[in-house]
Amino acid sequence: MGGNDVKGNTIITMNISPVEQKRIRNINFIMDDLHDSVNNIYELLVDQEYSEIKGEVSKITSKLKTITDSLHDEI
Repeated sequence: MGGNDVKGNTIITMNISPVEQKRIRNINFIMDDLHDSVNNIYELLVDQEYSEIKGEVSKITSKLKTITDSLHDEI
């Protein structure tokens, strides 16, 4: 996560603490998981596999609830 980023012709050096790097990795893991679930729902809808959609929607709802619950811990 630490490193250089090129913006236009300017190189921006980013110094990200190890704690912040871990936080960003966790966020990316969660978002990848949510994207996978949304993609599964899309494919199930396209394929008209309606009986399986409820299970996938329940999974993503549970994942989103976990995020909401963790926000309550941060506030």
